[in-house]
Amino acid sequence: MLKAIFLDMDETLCATSVADKQALATLKHYVQSQFPTLNADIFCQRYIAGVYKQLNDEFPQLVALLDNELLFRQTLVQTLFAQQQLTITFDQAVTIQASFDDGRMAGFDFFPHVKAMLACLRQQYKLVVITNGPVFSQRPKLAATAMADHVDYIIVGGEEPEEKPALSIFQKALELVGCQPNEAIHMGDSLAADIAGANGAGIASVWVDTGKASDHDKLSQNTPTYIVQQPQQLLDIINQHIG
Repeated sequence: MLKAIFLDMDETLCATSVADKQALATLKHYVQSQFPTLNADIFCQRYIAGVYKQLNDEFPQLVALLDNELLFRQTLVQTLFAQQQLTITFDQAVTIQASFDDGRMAGFDFFPHVKAMLACLRQQYKLVVITNGPVFSQRPKLAATAMADHVDYIIVGGEEPEEKPALSIFQKALELVGCQPNEAIHMGDSLAADIAGANGAGIASVWVDTGKASDHDKLSQNTPTYIVQQPQQLLDIINQHIG
């Protein structure tokens, strides 16, 4: 019998990519107004890549700062300015980085119909959000959406010994709701984190297909139990699963 639903947050319940676009627009406007000689487009492209740790090989000196996500991002700002031969103070980097965060939180919200779906599911099942990422970025997102009002438990990977796809984080979710792996289902957009993790824990997996060709190339490596294009389709999947 199905007892619990485990859910990823970013790009599963919430439109993170939409918030990122708004954040980058806010960031670009700010740096253009304050630093007219800066190539703002290149800076913004590089900054968001750095935020998602895609520049770690290029900037190994920043990797040592990853235990402090805020300091990592502020130093990333200074480093990217220096690449354009512009020197800024640390206080200026703090303000620049904050403009991105402010824009992001202003635009961070659930996908359409998701709150209604959660309310419906919660009438019958325990709901657990399992989100990877540092406390610095994930806790503000959870606060912006009042996530705690919509689910029973929240697990932030950055607060745990291991993140998804580690078995330990799924075991913690199972313990919180008091159920066995065959009594839960997990939905997320990441094949490597969500689907591989759920499959490894013996939990039925639902993949949110965001349309990336690179993801489709990897489906054979981490095959989900179910596939949806929109998160609210989970309601139909559950009916199919328990039927």
